[in-house]
Amino acid sequence: MEITSDQAINDMIQARADSTQQKVAIAVAVKQLDAQKQQGDAAIKLIEQAVLAQRQLASGRLDVKI
Repeated sequence: MEITSDQAINDMIQARADSTQQKVAIAVAVKQLDAQKQQGDAAIKLIEQAVLAQRQLASGRLDVKI
């Protein structure tokens, strides 16, 4: 079976389009993971602040920042 130049060009164009799609998908996945990490970090910080407040209350004081 012989491949025509048109087929070869179309195959090359399709391969580049597929490569670009994969790169975009990876970039989007990285952004999503970064956003999830930021949300997780924020949740940890809130929990740490709640623990600190509970410890202060247990010791009979509560430091408040304004």
